[in-house]
Amino acid sequence: MASPAPSPLLGRLATVWRCLSLRSDVDDIMLELLGRFSLEKIYANPSDRGAHQRLVISLLVKLNALFYLQRLTIPANNVHVGRYLGFLVSWEVALRTVEFILQVMAEGRDSLWDNLALRDKYLAECVLCALRILTLHPKPPTDLRESERRERFARVHRSLEQMCDSYPGPKSFLLEACKEVTNQLHTNPNALELPPKLKYELPNLAMDLVCLYPLPDVLSPAYISQLVPRDDLTSGWLSQFLSLRDIAHYLLGASVQCVANGNTHDPQLQASCEGSRNAILYALDNLRLPSHLSRVEMLSTFGAILRINLPSTPELSHSDASYLSDDEYELDALDTFVRRLAERQVIHRVSDRELMHTISQVVGNIHLHDGPGGQYSTGRPGLYALNCPECHLAGDSQLRLSEIKIPADLAGRSEIRLPMPSRCLHCGEAINIIREVPFVRQTWDLLTSLETNVDAVNAERHLPMQFELKPPKSEVGGLFKEGFGGSSNPGARQANFVTPEPFSSDQYLSTSQALSPLSPDPNHSRGSFGTDPWRADSAIYLGSKASNSAQDGAYASNALNTSAAPPITTSYSPDFRRPSELRSEPSQVFTPPPRTVQLATPEKGKSKWKLKFGNANKAPVGTSGDTSSLSESTLDAQKTEAISLEALLNSQKSYGGRSKVPKSIKVSLSQNSTLALFWGQLVIQVWDIGSSPPSIIRAVSTESNCILAAVSGKYLAYIIGTRDQRLTLRILDLSQPSTPIVEYRMLSSPWCKTIAIDPSENYVVVGFEQSMIRFFKTTDTEQPREDRLHDTYHSDCRSCPSVETLSFSNEGLVLLASTRSARSGLIQVYCWRFPFVACQELLSCRYPVPLHESEDNGVSSAVFRSGMNLGADLVCVTTWTQSGTPVLIQPQAGHKSEIRTDTTGRHSKLGNRIQCAAFSSSGRELAMVNDKGHLYGITNLDSTAINIRRIANSKELIAKSDSFAMSFMKIADEDNVVIAWVDPAKATGWIKKIGNVSQVSAGLLPSLQLPLSSC
Repeated sequence: MASPAPSPLLGRLATVWRCLSLRSDVDDIMLELLGRFSLEKIYANPSDRGAHQRLVISLLVKLNALFYLQRLTIPANNVHVGRYLGFLVSWEVALRTVEFILQVMAEGRDSLWDNLALRDKYLAECVLCALRILTLHPKPPTDLRESERRERFARVHRSLEQMCDSYPGPKSFLLEACKEVTNQLHTNPNALELPPKLKYELPNLAMDLVCLYPLPDVLSPAYISQLVPRDDLTSGWLSQFLSLRDIAHYLLGASVQCVANGNTHDPQLQASCEGSRNAILYALDNLRLPSHLSRVEMLSTFGAILRINLPSTPELSHSDASYLSDDEYELDALDTFVRRLAERQVIHRVSDRELMHTISQVVGNIHLHDGPGGQYSTGRPGLYALNCPECHLAGDSQLRLSEIKIPADLAGRSEIRLPMPSRCLHCGEAINIIREVPFVRQTWDLLTSLETNVDAVNAERHLPMQFELKPPKSEVGGLFKEGFGGSSNPGARQANFVTPEPFSSDQYLSTSQALSPLSPDPNHSRGSFGTDPWRADSAIYLGSKASNSAQDGAYASNALNTSAAPPITTSYSPDFRRPSELRSEPSQVFTPPPRTVQLATPEKGKSKWKLKFGNANKAPVGTSGDTSSLSESTLDAQKTEAISLEALLNSQKSYGGRSKVPKSIKVSLSQNSTLALFWGQLVIQVWDIGSSPPSIIRAVSTESNCILAAVSGKYLAYIIGTRDQRLTLRILDLSQPSTPIVEYRMLSSPWCKTIAIDPSENYVVVGFEQSMIRFFKTTDTEQPREDRLHDTYHSDCRSCPSVETLSFSNEGLVLLASTRSARSGLIQVYCWRFPFVACQELLSCRYPVPLHESEDNGVSSAVFRSGMNLGADLVCVTTWTQSGTPVLIQPQAGHKSEIRTDTTGRHSKLGNRIQCAAFSSSGRELAMVNDKGHLYGITNLDSTAINIRRIANSKELIAKSDSFAMSFMKIADEDNVVIAWVDPAKATGWIKKIGNVSQVSAGLLPSLQLPLSSC
């Protein structure tokens, strides 16, 4: 029979230990925890008890993990304390932390009193562990006399008694033990020292980070049985209790260190710990407790500790102590703590600019030797000595570019024999052997993990995702609700503290809503669909078609009479962000002449003016397919908003008089605002779809064939083709119409394929054929930076695939580009991180999709979600193909999950033909639209069982279309999925918004256990 698995808390503690081992900033870490909690508490809402309770539990769990590992780091009395002082929390910080958390409990009594686990488990464990450190600390303040130490402990004792008196009901064993400890310490600070043998022979987890096996004699059953003799009549039960508790913690620490060192299971250590555990339980049975304390509850507290690493420990708790079991609040808090520790370590590292500069120079020099002309390689660089007369050196990438074959795995060999004839790259002499210089690769392996993108780290600190509690919405008159952070009337707060409200058993509130251990946000539930993140908003039709047509006709006439003049834009209002003012008649605004930069491009190419507008595959209007998962009431609630596009179609008809290009209208949605583009070849309309009904902001004449367009909150960027076989990128400032247009001119070869605007609005990024990316600044006309994705593999990219997609992460710190090979169908994903100066292929995201000419529309999206405050980074790749199932990939770990609504058959309702996909701003939801026009919402992204449901219908598609777009938008401070599409037959654009309520419930699909496989 298989032995039960250890608690998940064991792995969490091992990870915390790895992050904290031998660190000298424990004081700062503790102060940062308290400071962050104080800032979180400012916005704690009195009406939301659950949020405040989770906030306090999170603080107590993190502090308890710190104090627990600190206890195991205190050296024995016969060990010189000097080398350990850097790893220990200072006595003063530890004591003030105890006083702080007791004050928090007293001030928050009105919202914390009903949570038994908070005070009886988390608070008691944290305080008791901290008091043990204060008792045994080897270096208390030198200027603190014994009488002053007694006074400090007396202060803690008074605070603890007042806190206990203010909370109703009986107190737990651990809380009573805390009171007993403070009572003795304020009488004699040295009353609870360790027994002599333990004092001088206890091990230390900081000793060379070796596993505590074989167990020392002081942790053996023979010694443990001596701590509490069977016929002991002394009254020193508290010292015996604390000593046994220390030993239980050290047994857990041995397993923690074993797991931290990579040994998931050690049978000998397990058997040794079980023997010591049995001795502890026998000793506890002999302990002479005071009459007011429960022996069963005492045993249950030890059982909770021992079951973490010894799951065979019997359940000794009674019904009232069920809170002692592990719950997801604790796991969530430790996951968040580990991420914060890792971020803090990175910040400390990059703060030493001289060290980071030195590391960057060493790594950079290795790269320079590895590749010719400073071209960095994507793999591990290497350096080889050639057996020419001069013994020249050549890098790994340099040799591969010269077609010298180097095995991927040398299997420990440093010498490689070459076929004849082979020549030295430098002198041209014949060579037949190359030998690797191993220290170069070894140095790179050691230093590259320490090299950090300083600019990305600095930018992440300024993102709005650092805190769990959000500011409350303002009340009438601009005032906010009072939170728990402090009261304007200290007297009233003191009155609440002294006079507790009457207590009854029916006042307990349920706290069973568990958090997902993979998400630190308390608002993210792991329940299947208890809290639905999707909502359908009803909408209103935008006026009459006649009125809209008349208005848009005015735009068309203005836009089409601009052949000899500078571009003319029409606008309802210069302040485009105020829809309430967008009801006046449009007025013509003169646009200043553009600032132009001419791009130096050496190649000439063929004409590409037959654009995609002539696609004869018109998607039918309406909805089809299976709608049984949506109720009729839900479908009725999901009404769409219509906008008239007569002006755009009139411009297309006018253009069609001069050529035979059919009419077509394309759609684009902003990533950082509520703006949308509807555009044809000659006119672009900018709409604010955040208002209801949507309102037009501006109509822009393009003067020539518009090929690509994108919009952000501030800028409109579009690319036009001119008769001189050139492309022109124009960037307009929508917020300031008087600002000159920024203009870039370039040759039409390579051809442009996709465009995106940085959410921070510093760059417009364009993807071209031949795997080329160009970064254009939005504010000036300096020469754009150009990146060739395949430079590290070969110098000639004329046969390389086009860039199919470009997308920024929601916070704007990561840019993804994707390509797909026309020969093999292999999808490759490339990543830039802020400030976007270096490109790297995400090798784990390579995705081979077979080619099917009849149904193949390539990659439809490659989007990135940052793992900050959530878990791991995620990349979602979707295609419009027969066999390219949508996938979620963790770039660091290489895990890949297929997104399917039916894992039993070959095909699923979601399908493989995906029009588009997008992550929400929080990163907790993913939305995608398939060929049936069905919108699917996907949650629990960090779990192996993700939730997939169909939440809305739209327009059925027969091919991937530029006339259909979907994105998340913030509307009224709430994430909404916005779908926009065009019906050319009716000259109408359609907008559908799906928000965040639980009414879309009929489309619920079961949770799917998705298999994980390495890429």
